[in-house]
Amino acid sequence: IVANATAKLSKLKNNQPPPTTEIKIETKRKLTSGEIKMCQLVFKDAVDYSKVWIHIGGYLHSATGNAMSPAGEIYLPKKAYDRNPDFSLAPGEDRHWFIHEMTHIWQFQLGTPNAWYGLKQLCKGGYTSLVDSADSGADELKAYDTDILGRDAGKKFNEFNFEQQGRLVEFWFDACYLQEVRPGRLHHQRSLKLLGHIERILRDFILNPYDKSLLPRS
Repeated sequence: IVANATAKLSKLKNNQPPPTTEIKIETKRKLTSGEIKMCQLVFKDAVDYSKVWIHIGGYLHSATGNAMSPAGEIYLPKKAYDRNPDFSLAPGEDRHWFIHEMTHIWQFQLGTPNAWYGLKQLCKGGYTSLVDSADSGADELKAYDTDILGRDAGKKFNEFNFEQQGRLVEFWFDACYLQEVRPGRLHHQRSLKLLGHIERILRDFILNPYDKSLLPRS
């Protein structure tokens, strides 16, 4: 510090601009090896993980607390980005949230127009209307709402919208791989309750996530 201050004073005495110190703040990162291994439990190598960036999002992400993955990269609220340098080591809530967002990466890389589908959901009130969801519970955003034992019984995976697909995949992942991560969590308990029914819906996806016919239609 003293040496730096002395150098600046010397520059000023000689009418030279003082040296500047640049501090670079990282605003994005690649996936960690742990995150890739965790994703491969779900998507195998159907995702090109080298193309995925995780970003600090803007005001909208911080204000809502929501993540967005419209075009093959993930944008997080700053607090979520800062607390998760590696999602494979995160609490249960953040791990299944990450898998939800990676489902959108899978969709996009295989050809889903996520941004367009997201805009359509917004226009339909999918991100502004709250409902009591049979599967997710009270105060669920309409875009994510599923009822796999009721109105959605018999649906194929590609008949669910792109947000619902993310919800189903995160439920399956939570039930299968997060049994030891705070198992009393409400999300985990719901995942376990629905597991058999979700596995029926996800059967083809679990076996072959490379299949583009599984992509959502809306």
